[in-house]
Amino acid sequence: MDFDFNEDRGPAKYFHGRKQIIHIFNGALKFYCANKRGTTFLIQGAPGAGKTALLDMLSHLAKPKGWEVADISVEDLYTPASMAQSLGESYTIDSEYALKGGIKFIEGGFVESVAGHANPREVLKHLAPETGLILLLDEAQHLNNLLDPQDVKTSATTTLNAIHNGKLGKPVMLLTAGLSTSETALSSLGVSRIDGECTVQLGRLDKESECAVIRDWLTQAGGAVGDPSRWIDAIAKQAHGWPQHIISYVKPAVEYLCSNHHLMTDEGLEFVHEKGNEYREEYYQKRVKGIDKKKRHVLAKIFDGVPLGDTMELEDIMDALKEEYTEEVADKLFKKALEQGILDEHKDGDYGIPIPSFHTWLLDQYVRNKSQDIPPAPKQLPAKPEQLRLPPKKDDLSGVKKEKGDDKRKGSRGFLMER
Repeated sequence: MDFDFNEDRGPAKYFHGRKQIIHIFNGALKFYCANKRGTTFLIQGAPGAGKTALLDMLSHLAKPKGWEVADISVEDLYTPASMAQSLGESYTIDSEYALKGGIKFIEGGFVESVAGHANPREVLKHLAPETGLILLLDEAQHLNNLLDPQDVKTSATTTLNAIHNGKLGKPVMLLTAGLSTSETALSSLGVSRIDGECTVQLGRLDKESECAVIRDWLTQAGGAVGDPSRWIDAIAKQAHGWPQHIISYVKPAVEYLCSNHHLMTDEGLEFVHEKGNEYREEYYQKRVKGIDKKKRHVLAKIFDGVPLGDTMELEDIMDALKEEYTEEVADKLFKKALEQGILDEHKDGDYGIPIPSFHTWLLDQYVRNKSQDIPPAPKQLPAKPEQLRLPPKKDDLSGVKKEKGDDKRKGSRGFLMER
């Protein structure tokens, strides 16, 4: 069977939940279009929370309302030709309209000249449609790297401020997502005082949405025969609402169902459990890749005794790191842990390990020296042999998408907190 998954990110194949975020986003579209102003809509969260999938869903919701959508890169924020090319490739731009703005597109959509445009802001003024434009930027935490040369940072700051503060004379929204360092990155480039409701801290899916996503995978992608409730409950107990974990378990579930007459047997559920554990382990290993074992041990030990889901003050974390390393090394390790999603900023500037099961895994592996082998599901009555073929030998199902959900509360800084 052909799977069109990406391993760690991308649009959701089945989307449920995040209703409050969608409601706020739709309100923002209406307000900024009516007032011909711009803003920044920021989604932050740990790796695997479904940020990219949510970006994709929000952009699709904007299109029927008359908004154009353009995928942009960090380079577009400081390079006029790059910004013009991204706009030209994303939606139709009238050639005469472009020429009046000093921009000419040649075959293939490439920009021949951007005469007189010293900043992407001027490109946006000329090429952004009056009906509204959404600039879609993923991995916003990489804006932290725009430090040198200074003219690059200055140009990006000018562009971002023009969008955020509505200086283009048109409704232009920067819709962006990234790790918890994204707000700091934007702030370093002059984007501050983002509307509290337009800054979302994305967490796990609510239970109803999680089960709806699992059901769709089993019944639509896997063609499951019969009532899937038992399989849904079993997968939900392992995934705990985290989109990436859901994918870890529905991937082998679909694999098994499509190879075994779409029957949900006890043996099949054991297969799903064991393979899902393996995929989840691979995901955790990827999060810590690039950090040596000693440093992993130090990071994990800091949270030994901290209840799952709880946080620590930044000062306490840094003090613990500085007991082992110089201040420079400690700072670099802390930054690396943020970049890789090992740590995540919560409300009030405190930090924690974002996914409870990842918290447990880190401690078991690097502090308690426990085996990483998660016990298999309790054995149940075996299926009749004639009903089954052996599970397929590891197709390359290397990747899958993420999904979404609701549940909100306000953080102390006005964040919309998803739990």
